[in-house]
Amino acid sequence: MTGITGTRYGEPVAINRSDVLAAARAILAQHSLADLSMRRLATELGVSPNALYWHYPDKQTLLAALGDDILAGVVPPDADLPWDERIEALARSMRACLCAVPDSAELVSSSWSSGLSSMAVLDHLTAAARAADLPERERRGLVTAIAQLVIGLTIEEQTRRQMTRLGVTNPTTRDYDEEFADALAIVLAGARQAAAGSRSDVSAQPRRNAPASALA
Repeated sequence: MTGITGTRYGEPVAINRSDVLAAARAILAQHSLADLSMRRLATELGVSPNALYWHYPDKQTLLAALGDDILAGVVPPDADLPWDERIEALARSMRACLCAVPDSAELVSSSWSSGLSSMAVLDHLTAAARAADLPERERRGLVTAIAQLVIGLTIEEQTRRQMTRLGVTNPTTRDYDEEFADALAIVLAGARQAAAGSRSDVSAQPRRNAPASALA
């Protein structure tokens, strides 16, 4: 969607949704999520704040769209790969996309909570988890564990970086990448064990239910 929504140096300015999202990303990169207001965004684009509502009805909808845009870089791995490799690839790709944009993990968490985000990456995780043949509840638990590991740890990392940048704290000695890799390995190890147990239960079920004559 494109419309003539303002003027710059006396000339009409046409902006579209991609322009708005790009400007919002730039504000995050240069400042912080707290600095991302509709007024500041309009100033960066050289239009009036009301012009932004042509594309997004409110700030929360804009943030949800920005979160979706940031995670659009998560590319689903080959469906022929083992399910655990697919989940690991998705988790690492998701974290890479978030780490590339300051304060984006907090933004995505907020937009997911609002219910306005497409949350497409969860569909990719769910599809991979479904291939593990886990019961539905355990499958949902695995998807939640992976998503919250990525978002939660990245929020902590990005918050610490902002605090260091502002001089509130000293640089940390923590290796967040290593912590992420270790935590991801533990979650996947547990999921593999659960999947193996589920398959064992399924294979044993017909024998437990077989008539006594069949077991003789």
